[in-house]
Amino acid sequence: MRRWSNPARAMTLAACALFAGCARAEPPQPTPVAEHYRLIADSATYPLMRGLTNAYAESVNPYARFTIEQGAPDRVAERLRSGQVLLGATSLVPPAPGGLKWWLADLALDGVAVIVHADNPIDGLTLNDLRDIFAGARNTWADYGQDALGNIEVAVREAGDGARVVFDRVVMGDQRLTFDALVMPSVETMLNFVTLRPGAIGYTPSASALGQRSGAAGLNVRVKVLALDGVPLTSEKLRSGDYPLARTLNLVSLYEPQGELRNFVAWALGPQGKALIESLGYATFP
Repeated sequence: MRRWSNPARAMTLAACALFAGCARAEPPQPTPVAEHYRLIADSATYPLMRGLTNAYAESVNPYARFTIEQGAPDRVAERLRSGQVLLGATSLVPPAPGGLKWWLADLALDGVAVIVHADNPIDGLTLNDLRDIFAGARNTWADYGQDALGNIEVAVREAGDGARVVFDRVVMGDQRLTFDALVMPSVETMLNFVTLRPGAIGYTPSASALGQRSGAAGLNVRVKVLALDGVPLTSEKLRSGDYPLARTLNLVSLYEPQGELRNFVAWALGPQGKALIESLGYATFP
């Protein structure tokens, strides 16, 4: 019988050990792939959805990528119906497509904040006062004891905007809007206008006003939020329903979200999401 020499045997054993070590190596792991999701939100919910999606991507799933389109509530419905987006957020639930029902989830509460220049001495108005002002029946601040402010400059949002719909329904009723009203195309332009015009009055989503966020071109926004019928705009008054221009912000889809969007919705409606919603100036449901 042929015997191996000690050097040959040592080399053979080393080769076997090397082969065995290679065999035990961990298999290569697949490279994570970013997943992209397109959402849509109206002007009231856009800052909220941007904050929620950014936080979710940072703390829960760094491979989730969200693009959020902004549009009026009817635009939200159009994009959902076409299937170009799978999830929306809106302050005004649009009519569902024929024969279908929206999947809805209550996301947060906010209010339509009535705003004036920061230096306006008036702290509150009644709904009747607002109706008179926005109808043009009263057009000078002297009617409210503020002669130095001059004429009242009324600013409104465009037809179809969620805040405009709520304001017209609750405040104006069947009263026509004054022809002198100036239409503001965005939240930012509304905030800018009221910041720059001492005699101005307008309205905007509560989170944008209470947060005093920057307006267009980085303008430092300074406005005053008025109490209505003696009720201040606070989270507590929104939850209790005492604030007259409170409204619900909804997540909306044609179908119940699935996959990663379902995970995002569950997180947004859970404790972490609610804490972030409150920090952004919105109110949450009990």
